[in-house]
Amino acid sequence: MIFAITGANGFLGVHIIHHLLEQNHVIWAIYRDKASFEEYELVKSNYNIDESKYANLNWVSCELHDILGLKEIFSKCDYVIHAAGLISYFKKDKMKLLQVNYNYTKNVVDVALASQVKKLLYCSSISAISKSSSTLFSDETSSWFSTKPHSFYGYTKHLGELELWRAKEEGLDAVVVNPGIILGYGDWDSGSSQLFKNANNAFPFYSNGVTGFVGVKDVSRIIEKLCLSDVVGERFILVSENKSFKEIAFMMADQFHKKRPYLEVKGFLYWIIYGIISIQEFFKMGKFLSKETVKSSVSSQLYSNEKISQLHNWEFELIDSVIEDACIGYKKSPS
Repeated sequence: MIFAITGANGFLGVHIIHHLLEQNHVIWAIYRDKASFEEYELVKSNYNIDESKYANLNWVSCELHDILGLKEIFSKCDYVIHAAGLISYFKKDKMKLLQVNYNYTKNVVDVALASQVKKLLYCSSISAISKSSSTLFSDETSSWFSTKPHSFYGYTKHLGELELWRAKEEGLDAVVVNPGIILGYGDWDSGSSQLFKNANNAFPFYSNGVTGFVGVKDVSRIIEKLCLSDVVGERFILVSENKSFKEIAFMMADQFHKKRPYLEVKGFLYWIIYGIISIQEFFKMGKFLSKETVKSSVSSQLYSNEKISQLHNWEFELIDSVIEDACIGYKKSPS
């Protein structure tokens, strides 16, 4: 089959590429002009794929506001995987978040509908799912409640999902995945991979907040299965396990043989850190931590993976195994 992937040079995108190559699919990998290929080269070095299979990989530069360019690419493809997106929890990035996660998603959806592709799969996030009011675990039936606390990032991913459901009513076969925090080998200077860098640097702080985590290889495999299946008009939470940030930090520290973090972010320490981050954010100096990430690090939300597990009898790789495998790669080639 022939796949188009937006955001193909990003962390998730490059892992999807390598899984699809292993399955002998043809790929049109869409990237922004002047985008970096460092993550692609890092991840490629961590896979053992016969070089001949890369003949099925076609890189194409196309901005997601370029409707004609997208039409040309999608017209050659059976399936479109929309993995492009901006992850940010800084107020200064609100307009960029709307542009990338909403407006660009609308463009991709509209072109996919006009191009009559077999299916469009949208990579959303658990951030687009509201906390359940009636059950311990949030699942795909959890409605969006604007009155509940959400990150602006989560709000823009929710808007992207709405565009998908709108197009579904107009005849587009579509499916949504909502991954948890995705872990795996990649560029540890960006995204969730920075957790590995923190552990390797013996970062002293930890928190007891809980959320859903999943391995990047599981996400890539499930995305392919959902594209090739008869499933349409559904969304699926992709979470292997619900873990505390403390557990994750301890696992990573142990794999790197580094000292475990020992300062819990709570009470007075929490407010000191929150105050410092608030000042940095006010002066637009923040790079990784924001007020949103500090708050989320101490909050708890549990997610159910029952729907996807029942659909394909899917058994997720356990997070300790995901971390062990990634750390082997990081120790060989950090970034």
